[in-house]
Amino acid sequence: MDKIPGLSGTNLIEAAFLAHDQPVFVVSWQTRRILAASEAVYRIFGWRPEELQDHSTEMLHVDAESFQRFGEISERILGSEKDTFHCSYRMRRRDGSTFDSENMIGIIRGEADAPVAVVSVVSEVSEGRSFTLPVDHSLSLAWFGSRLRGGIFQRVQRRDGSIAYSFHHGALAELFGIDPKQARSDPDLVLDRLHPDDRERLIHSMDIASQNLSVLDMELSAYSANGERLTLRNISQPRRLDDGATIWDGLILDITEQRFAESRIQHLVMHDRVTGLPNVVTFEERLQQVMNHAADSGNLLVVGALNVGRFYTVNESLGFKRGDDALRKIGDRLSSVLQGNDMVARYEGDEFLFMAQGLETLESVRRFAQAVITLFDEPLELDDGSLVSVSVKVGFSVFPDGAGTADELRRNADLALQRVRKDPDRRFEFYSEEMSQEVLEALAMERSLRDAIQKGAIVPHYQPQFEASSGRLCGMEVLARWPLANDSMVSPGRFIPLAEETGLIHPLMEHLVDSVLAQIRQWRQDGLSPGPAAINVSAHQIRRPGFFDWLFDRLAHYDLGIDVLTVELTESAFLLDFVDVRSTLEKLANKGVRLSIDDFGTGYSSLSYLSQLPFRELKIDQSFVSEVDVSRRKRAVVKGIIELARALELDVVAEGVETESQLSELKALGCDSIQGFYLGRPMNAGAFTDLLLARKL
Repeated sequence: MDKIPGLSGTNLIEAAFLAHDQPVFVVSWQTRRILAASEAVYRIFGWRPEELQDHSTEMLHVDAESFQRFGEISERILGSEKDTFHCSYRMRRRDGSTFDSENMIGIIRGEADAPVAVVSVVSEVSEGRSFTLPVDHSLSLAWFGSRLRGGIFQRVQRRDGSIAYSFHHGALAELFGIDPKQARSDPDLVLDRLHPDDRERLIHSMDIASQNLSVLDMELSAYSANGERLTLRNISQPRRLDDGATIWDGLILDITEQRFAESRIQHLVMHDRVTGLPNVVTFEERLQQVMNHAADSGNLLVVGALNVGRFYTVNESLGFKRGDDALRKIGDRLSSVLQGNDMVARYEGDEFLFMAQGLETLESVRRFAQAVITLFDEPLELDDGSLVSVSVKVGFSVFPDGAGTADELRRNADLALQRVRKDPDRRFEFYSEEMSQEVLEALAMERSLRDAIQKGAIVPHYQPQFEASSGRLCGMEVLARWPLANDSMVSPGRFIPLAEETGLIHPLMEHLVDSVLAQIRQWRQDGLSPGPAAINVSAHQIRRPGFFDWLFDRLAHYDLGIDVLTVELTESAFLLDFVDVRSTLEKLANKGVRLSIDDFGTGYSSLSYLSQLPFRELKIDQSFVSEVDVSRRKRAVVKGIIELARALELDVVAEGVETESQLSELKALGCDSIQGFYLGRPMNAGAFTDLLLARKL
C-alpha cells in the first residue's frame, strides 16, 4: 500500500474526516491510489472506506479518458504555486450511476516541500451541497477553516516566552464566544475556556512537544459560551524558526457529538435496550469483580436467575409496549431489595439476573430469597395505571459453594431455575451438586440420542386401533421406541422431551416418518390394509418452516396419498402463536390432511380451540378412560366429550383401554374407536404384519 514519506502530522488527515459530512479522500500524488477515505464516502459513492483503500481513483471516474484528463488538470494546477484548486466534474458511484460533483483539492507537502498526497473534498451538486467559493476564487486556509467543526490556528511562541496567534479561523471562536482578533493577541481567552485540569495538561504537553518538535494530539474538555461541556481534539505540529521562535500549525476539532455517540453505543453494547438494565456481558464482568471481593471479605454472595411465568400472555393481551413497560417494572422491583454495588441485569426474553453481596449467614441468604419472591405478590402498576399480575420462579447459587468463575456461578443459578420451573409447587430453588450431575447425565443422553438417530436405532412401533362397534382393525398410532442391546427400552418419557429441548426432534421425526411410509408402501404392495397411521406432531414441528412441505414430498416419493396418515396434535402445539397455527392447520385440512387432537380434556383451553380449528377427530385421554367404568364423574365427562364431538361432527378415539369393562362402557357411550393394551400393545413392524395377516384370513 502507498504511504506518505516524510509527512509529519498525518493525524491532520484523520482530523479532516471528522470535520464534515462530505466525502474526503487522501490520494497518493504519484500513484493516484486512495490512501484513506472518510465514512461519508459511503453515502455518496456507495463504497465502504476500507473497500476503496489502496485502489486507484479511476474507479470513481466515468471512464479512463475522464480519469486521465482529471489527473492532467490536477497536476498542472497543483504543480504551480497554488496549493488548492476547485473544479466541477462528473463522477461514478458503485452501482454505475453517475453524478455531477464539485471538488475542493488541496496538496500535502512533505520533505523539501515536495508534493506527496492530495486531500479531496467532494460535494454532490444534485444534493444542493455545492461549495460556496470566495468571490475571487482564491481558496485559502481560511476557506478550509470554515468547513470544520472547530478551527484552524497558528500559534507563535517567541523566544521571550510570549504567545500570540497569527491567525485563527473556524467556528470555534464563535462557540467560545470570543473575538478572533482579540484571541490572536491574548491566548488566555482560549485557554480560559478549557477545564482547569486540561489547561495545565495542555501547557505541559506543549512545552515538551516544543522541545522535540513532535506532533501533539490531545483530547480536552472545554466550555462553550453558554456553559455547555465540550470535548475538543487538539492536533498540532510545531516547527522552529531561525530566530528561535516556535510556530504551531494545528486544528481544534469539536468532537463532542462523536464522543457522545460513542458513549451511547458503548451503553447500548453493555445494556439491554428495553429495560436499560445491564446485559449479561456487563453482569458477568461485574460478578467476577464482586466474587474477588467476597473471597477477601468472607461474606456470602448470592446470584439469582429469575423467570417470569407465561410472560408471552402479557404481550399477547396488552401489547408489546405495555409488555416492555412490565419488564422495566420487574427490574425496578428487583432493584428495590438490592443495595450498594448489587446489580440487576436482563438476561434474555423474560429472564433476569441479579446479585446480592454482604450476606453473612445461610439463614440471611434464605430470607433474601423469600424477600425476592414476595416482591411479586402484588401486581405491577404500569405507566398508564393498569395493573399486571406476574408469577416468578427463581434459581439461586451461592458463592463460595462450588463455583470458581462468574460464568459457573451464573450457570449454577440457571440450573436451579430450570429445576424449580419443573416443580409447580415451588417458587425458588438453590443450586446443588446433584443438579450438575443431572446436566452431565442429560449431555450423555443427548450424545447417545444423536448417535441412535444417525444409526436408525430408534424405530417405529405400531399400536392398533379398532372400531368399537365391530372390532375391525381401523388404524394405528405410531410410537417411537429405543431398544437397547440388553433387550430393555429407553423410556420415551426420557428421550422425547430431550429431543424437543435439543432440536433433535426434527431429525428423529424425519427418520420415523420415512420408516413408517416405507413400511406402509410395503404393506400395500403385499395386499395388506393397515388403515391410517397416526403420527404425533409436536409444537416444534408445526412451527418449523417447510416441515409439511417435506412431509408431502416424502408421500410423493413413496407414491402414497395423504389418506395414509392422521396428524395428531396436543394442545401445546397451538397454545402459542394461535393465529399462525390455525392458518397452517386450515391449509393442511384443505389439502386433505386428517387432523386429530390428542389427550383431549387435559389442557386448559381445549374447548375454546376445538370449535376454531379444523380437527376431524379427538382422542379422549387415558386419565378419563381408566375410570370410566367405576367413576360416575369420569363417565359423565367421557359422555359429555363424546356428545360434544358428535355435535361438531368429530370422530372419537378412546386411548388407554385396558379392561373388558372399560371397553363395554365406551361402546355403550357411542365411542367410535378403541386403542389400548386390552386389545393390542404397541408392536414392531413384523408383529403388526402378523396381525394384519391374521385379520385378513
